[in-house]
Amino acid sequence: MITASTRQWLMLLALTVLSFSMTETAWSGNAVLIPVLLATLVKGRVVIDRFMALRHVAAFWRWLVLGWLIVVLGAIAYAFHISLH
Repeated sequence: MITASTRQWLMLLALTVLSFSMTETAWSGNAVLIPVLLATLVKGRVVIDRFMALRHVAAFWRWLVLGWLIVVLGAIAYAFHISLH
């Protein structure tokens, strides 16, 4: 029987492989930026909820950590977008 943690860990691995393979193919620019950042956001949410054990804490703490992740991903998207122009 596969536990929930194992399933989530396998999902994290699959998203990592997918993101890596997208960046190593002929995709470029915004075509690769959005899917990779969305995969990173999903992975971050799983890590925050499951592996940082914040699923059952006050919503403020979960949103604080998730907000930090969104700010970082937004900064990466902005910097990447600026470098394309």
